[in-house]
Amino acid sequence: MPRTDDKKLESITDNLFFSFQLFFRRVARAETKKSTRRFDPSRFVLAAVMKQGPIPMSEIGKRLDISKPYMTALVAKLIREGLVERIPDKSDRRVINVAITKAGRDTLKVFRRNSRKIVMGNLSSLTSDDISALDVSLKNIRSIMSRLNKSETKKRGRG
Repeated sequence: MPRTDDKKLESITDNLFFSFQLFFRRVARAETKKSTRRFDPSRFVLAAVMKQGPIPMSEIGKRLDISKPYMTALVAKLIREGLVERIPDKSDRRVINVAITKAGRDTLKVFRRNSRKIVMGNLSSLTSDDISALDVSLKNIRSIMSRLNKSETKKRGRG
């Protein structure tokens, strides 16, 4: 018989997956309608490179939980598009870092602006009470996830 905590954790997991899936489906669908291109997962890689600065490809893959072959393909695509570039690591010449270009920063800025408009448009149909409740809930989720992330970082010996 499952413990009460196990049932709560299962419920939280299901709700997170459902919420993220619904959110990304709405953003992806609207983003696809706006442009001739399909929603592109390489934008998450681009965002990680922008946030972390020049970073080894393997580290991006670890942080985003992307396999090495798929990571290689995504970075190669971003390089072809001129959104990132490979640069040698200053402390270890064997390591090649991935860095965002000006075009990459501009692309990410447009993607974020468009995504924000889409999400705001979807949320605008909610009542003021729903918007307030969602705001408080998401702030709580963000705070909890930040603590979870810090705990995970410490486990990996990086904290």
